[in-house]
Amino acid sequence: MANEARQHVPKRIFQTWVSKTRLPANFAYWRASFLDNNPDYAFDLWDDADNRVFITRYFPWFLPVYDAYPAEIYRVDMVRYFYLYLFGGIYADLDTQCLRPLNRVLDRSGLVLGQLGQDPSFTQSVPNAIMASSPREEFWLFVIGKAMVEADKPTRPEESTGPALLRRALIAYGQGNPPPGSVIGLMKRLLPPDLMPFPDRSVVHILPAEEWYPLSWNAELDQMVRYRVLGGKLLSVAEARKLFPNSSLVTYWTYSWFVGPHRPLPK
Repeated sequence: MANEARQHVPKRIFQTWVSKTRLPANFAYWRASFLDNNPDYAFDLWDDADNRVFITRYFPWFLPVYDAYPAEIYRVDMVRYFYLYLFGGIYADLDTQCLRPLNRVLDRSGLVLGQLGQDPSFTQSVPNAIMASSPREEFWLFVIGKAMVEADKPTRPEESTGPALLRRALIAYGQGNPPPGSVIGLMKRLLPPDLMPFPDRSVVHILPAEEWYPLSWNAELDQMVRYRVLGGKLLSVAEARKLFPNSSLVTYWTYSWFVGPHRPLPK
């Protein structure tokens, strides 16, 4: 890839759920907002079986770790990093509503992540609910490598595979501790030549909270909106645009992975 120019974030959107044919009504409603606002994007909706087939086909060396996770949410967290590494594009949780075309923030290369709240020291202040990337960014190999090293230390998914892992990796990648090159070098040995990362370091753009995460799960006033939505009173795109005038996306934090019957946490 030495002579290739780094691509902008591709126009493709990845989402996943336990079933491709039986989406909860609220998820189907919010998913439609992505299609309506981004008609020139490709869309991938995968179920749990699709996710495992993807790992088996392209990253078989990760399959023992993938299968050993204690619940599906860990695997759902991890597959999005692999997807963004291989294909690029944008990943969005299904409880995310698209309010405006994505091109306004994705017309760039590298990685695009979002800030949650105003406290960068919060361990989950860089969520993995929405992420965008050019393909073959080495940062994702660093995230995956850290997850593999820590896989034998069972913790909650937020710590092992989710936003806390992502934030730790982001800090370590920027500070060089542990040296990213050593971790990424080990990961590259597992990849075939045609899956090597782009040779330059990844550039990570962090969007302000209002762009992707105008609702915070730990802000009292925000809970009024969340409780209305979780109670079944969904916002139209017009209503949400008025409520969040500076946002292209809004995630409602339904925690379906935590309370739903499909992906329970281990007892």
